[in-house]
Amino acid sequence: MKVGIDKLGFYAPKTYLDLETLAMQRQVNPDKYTIGIGQKKMALPSYSEDVITMALEAADSILDESDKQTIDTVFFATETAVDFSKAAGIYMHSLLGLKPSTRVLELKQACYASTGALFMACDHVRVHPDSKVLILASDIAWYGFETAGEATQGAGAIAMVISADPKIAQVFQGKVITENRCDFYRPSYSSVPMVDGKLSIESYKTLLKQVEPKQPFNYICFHMPFAKMANKANEVLAYPIGENELNIIKDYGSEIGNIYNGSLYLSLLSLVMQAPEDLSSQEVGMFSYGSGAIGEFFTLKLEKDYQQAINREKIQSIFNDRYALSIAEYEHMMNHYKKREESSEFVLDETTIFKHQTFALVAITKGHREYKRI
Repeated sequence: MKVGIDKLGFYAPKTYLDLETLAMQRQVNPDKYTIGIGQKKMALPSYSEDVITMALEAADSILDESDKQTIDTVFFATETAVDFSKAAGIYMHSLLGLKPSTRVLELKQACYASTGALFMACDHVRVHPDSKVLILASDIAWYGFETAGEATQGAGAIAMVISADPKIAQVFQGKVITENRCDFYRPSYSSVPMVDGKLSIESYKTLLKQVEPKQPFNYICFHMPFAKMANKANEVLAYPIGENELNIIKDYGSEIGNIYNGSLYLSLLSLVMQAPEDLSSQEVGMFSYGSGAIGEFFTLKLEKDYQQAINREKIQSIFNDRYALSIAEYEHMMNHYKKREESSEFVLDETTIFKHQTFALVAITKGHREYKRI
């Protein structure tokens, strides 16, 4: 039985900060950001957006009525949870029109949870071939102003429908490694992650080396907390991919920034949208890494008509007509985000909703979030 990715959707906020603008404000050479870590821009959530609205946008862009009737499980992978008890996907259930009998779970293991969800979804479909699973990977990477990780922030969401006879790609089992490492973590008492950047990069490369493939691939997609991480990963492989291929798989990441659980699949999207050749029946390598740490190398095989299964116009529209923030706007918007996420009460000024949005967070009442379709 063929099992894999039937649909692939993406969403990122229209608001972003140019890294050269940030470099000028922080009085550093722009090359430190644009060349050193390979980042051009970082997407940032607007006043009415959070991980749930972004996941809603990504899912709504790909689901049809048939999907809503056959999806029986939702996995929401995030490390930007809004509640320590209630799964983020519960908020989305009725807004997406899913069946009452749908199971909804939230998964956590740094940036790897989405890949763990992928393999659990594939196993579920093999047992229940008439069902589908919706995977949501939505995160906001936020480290605070003037921190070491400030230039590696970002926001965005990936949605995938997993089914039998997938239209985009079959998923094949890979090799996984788990080791207890203290490279990146966010304890309950902290609103931002604790990061040992040097150890995190070393852990990433060490785990990759233990699961790396024994044969060459034309393309390998990598988890990218910043775009240049793909170069660092590629260098440790026995069979590295070419420079042109590397530029293709990291392009979208350089425009959006770190989106944690969605990062690897944003790399895949960058590939299928921009590869100059037809990738039908081609195997693509995939390396997933989640700090703490888990690493897994697995493969996808692109289906014959994968290009027709991707809404290219919708994906491209995300990158069109984006709004560049000034430093003052960036600081105001992210101070608003921080205050809102630490509050039990919130009412949105609806004049701040962007015209392109389909969903918005409109209120928080006694800690419970309220969303609406615009």
